Amino acid sequence: MNPSNFIAIMVAFALQANRLQWILWALIMSLIMGWVARSRMRPRPACCDQQLRHPVSTLIIGLACFLLFAAIAVVSNVFANKTTSWWTTAIFAGFALLALPVVGDYFAARHEVAREGLRYGRLIGAGGFLRWDELRSVRFSLGMKWFRLESQSGTVVRISVMLMGLPVFAQMLLANARPEAIDPTTQTILQATADGNPPSVWSQAECETTFSARSGPRHD
Repeated sequence: MNPSNFIAIMVAFALQANRLQWILWALIMSLIMGWVARSRMRPRPACCDQQLRHPVSTLIIGLACFLLFAAIAVVSNVFANKTTSWWTTAIFAGFALLALPVVGDYFAARHEVAREGLRYGRLIGAGGFLRWDELRSVRFSLGMKWFRLESQSGTVVRISVMLMGLPVFAQMLLANARPEAIDPTTQTILQATADGNPPSVWSQAECETTFSARSGPRHD
């Protein structure tokens, strides 16, 4: 075989393999996020309706990521090769450490809604109680996937879209908070959440589609 043809074939194969890796990664992430999305909407006992909690899938994902990257960091040094260096170990150890806040948030992000307000917990620092009528700002972050609540005293509470109990949270917030405190786009997303359609845990397009469908055409 002509060497140039062989090189061309190998390059084409490498590009195809790289493309397949990205497709496989996207497929796996879609399956995981779909599992998380279904987990947060599972029926719960009536006594838990007003509680905002992470589903068990959040804990499983956090632990799995920590164990995976920690194991890679250890194994790559025990069975060292030419690609092993201090920075590759640091990268894998860093990914393992990034999984720990996910595990911690599973236990710390335990909130409860009531007609008067939201009793919240924190990963770092003490929790507290946030009254609906004292809210100064309510916004939804598409990038971070959380509702950001800020009181008139400056207290900020963030509610992740991965939590169970979001529909009841949205219903209580819409019914008891001052309308002028809620961002117009966020109000549309909250209404969809209250109707049982919380924001996607993965894609931003779903929120944008929901907003467009509810707000109708704009005439600037």
